This record gives sequence, structure tokens and C-alpha cells, in this order.
Amino acid sequence: MKRFEVSAAAQSSLIPEFCRAPALWTLAYVMELMAVVLTLAGYASGEAALRQLLVLSLYLQWTGLCCAAALCAVRRWMPPARDGLLFFVCWSAIALVTFVVSFGAWLIDARFNLGYVPSDGPWPFVFRNLVIAGIVSLLLLRYLWERHQWQEESRAEADGRYLALQARIRPHFLFNALNSLAELIPTKPEVAEEMVIDLSDLFRVSLDSRQRLIPLREEIEIVKGYMRIEEIRLGDKLLVNWEIPDGVLDAQVPRLTVQPLVENGVLHGVSRLRARGMLHVIARREGEFLVVDVENPIPPEEAPKRAGTGTAISNIAQRIKLIYGDRAKLILGEDRDEFGPLFRARLRLPFVVHSGGEINAPIVQEE
Repeated sequence: MKRFEVSAAAQSSLIPEFCRAPALWTLAYVMELMAVVLTLAGYASGEAALRQLLVLSLYLQWTGLCCAAALCAVRRWMPPARDGLLFFVCWSAIALVTFVVSFGAWLIDARFNLGYVPSDGPWPFVFRNLVIAGIVSLLLLRYLWERHQWQEESRAEADGRYLALQARIRPHFLFNALNSLAELIPTKPEVAEEMVIDLSDLFRVSLDSRQRLIPLREEIEIVKGYMRIEEIRLGDKLLVNWEIPDGVLDAQVPRLTVQPLVENGVLHGVSRLRARGMLHVIARREGEFLVVDVENPIPPEEAPKRAGTGTAISNIAQRIKLIYGDRAKLILGEDRDEFGPLFRARLRLPFVVHSGGEINAPIVQEE
């Protein structure tokens, strides 16, 4: 099973991840473009131009690869520091790598009499390359710093939007739960007391803002706490069928995404039936995705209707959009099985398993 670990502190970095293939391919492409430009800017032609292109490509690719390794080491091993200090360390690392590679290239050329670099000593050649590398790296690091600042501002804005959406869950759930509790207090005070305990546990979970993602097993426990409240109110009228294999219980889901879907299924489906109603909660893995279906029977047309604003559904759709971007989907629609028509809410999320510790979901920025 492919495992992905979500960082406990998903922060953007001033330094790109040069340890990974995509960044290395981009760097190699840019270096080759530089070699072509420098070759075209010279006066060589024909075979001499081709030879110059090959030498420049070898030199620039090797310099770029060594600089990428140095920046990768700085990103991995340097403790968190102010941007200014990190900027200086990266610039110094690039200059040091350029010095070593340039001096090494001059030594190799002098040792084998290749004639590709000036023969008037190493220092003019090394100094020229240091100046070029210093100017180019300064511009590059300035661009990366500007991009880093933009990412931090976008992340702060996205975090604010997420917390605002999270806050809207609480009154929506609270009003529905208090209505159920009010019906029980006059007739079943002991049961109402148990319901208050379950309700306090649910709100303790919903008010916890430390983690955006939780294992599916924890979300199911939240759902079961809600179902105990509704079973007290509806009695034997509510039946629940759980189809959740052990293999998906550790998959991470945004907090309070399955519970509102179940709540909608109870309020707009089972509670409007005259007879018993079965609610199905089904989870499975499909490739790299986790699929959670919540199915409820569709009441007949003459059944009393419950007014709804669609707040919970819209809230879930916006929150998973903020976390996963276009990789997550919430699909609603009617279907039919052997027992009759049903309404299905399908949550499709990337299958992510965390190895342990507190996690905080990354916010995927919209392009």
C-alpha cells in the first residue's frame, strides 16, 4: 500500500524541494537553455559551435546538479531560520559550489590539455564564473523569496477561510441536536441525560481545531455518537448498516465530513418515513482514492418535508476543495436498489494514511 505522510506543520519553504525529480528536471532544462543561449551568443559556428555547446552543457549541468544537492542539504538539515539568513546561506552555498566546480574544470582542462578554458591561470576563469553565478543566483533567490511571501499570504487567507467554514458547522449541528433534546426532556429525563453526555462528547470533538484530518475510524466514532442521539429520538425506526473494512479505517478524512452526510440522511430520509428505514454507510478503497457512500431511502412524495438550506453539503464541498483541490469530489444523486429508490451522498478523497502523530492538512491553493 502506498503511504503518504502529511506533515504536522505544512509550511511553504523558501527553498524548493531539489531532492525530487520534478525540480531536478526543471533545473536541467533551464541549464540546457542557458548553454544554448551562451553558444548562440558566441562567434563559433559549425563543428566548433557544437563542441562549445557540449562543453557548456556538461559544465552547466554539473554545476546545476551540485548546486541542487547543496540546496537540498540546506533545506533538509538547516534548522528553521529567518528568511534573510536562509537567503544568505543559499547564496553562499551556490557561490561555493560554483568556485569548486569552476576550479575543478580548469584543473581537468589543464591536466589533459583540452583547450576549452583560458590558459592564463585559473583565477580569471573562476572569478568570471563566480560573478555570473552570483548575479543569476541573486535574481533566482529574490524570485523564490517573492514566491514564498505570496504562498504565505495565500496560506493565511486559505486558513482563515477554512476556519470560518469549520465554525459554521457548530450552530448547524447544535440546533438540530437541541431540538431532539427538547423533545426528550419532558418524557424521558434519564435518556435525555445520556443524550447530553453524548452531545458534549460530540462538541468536544467538533470544537477541537488542532487537526483538520483524522483517521476514518475516529470520524466513524463521531458518527456513532450522533447516531446514538438519533436512535434515542427515533427508536427502532432507525436502522444502520455499516460496511467499513479494516483496511480503510486508518485513511485520513477531514473532520466532520461523514457525520453531516449521515445527519442529512437521517433528517431528510429515515425520519420522514412512516415505517423503519435503513441507512447505509459504506467505505472502500478505489485505487488511490477513498470512497465513502452514505445511502438513505427516499420518502414518498406525500411525506412531510423538512426545510433545508444546504449549508452542510456546501460546507463539506468547500472544505474538501480547500484541502485537496480538484482531487476530491462530493457527488449527490438518486439511485435504486432491490429495496426501492435511495439517495446517495458519495465522498471521494485521496487515500492518505498517516504513520502517527498529530497532523494538519495541507491547503491546496487554487491556480
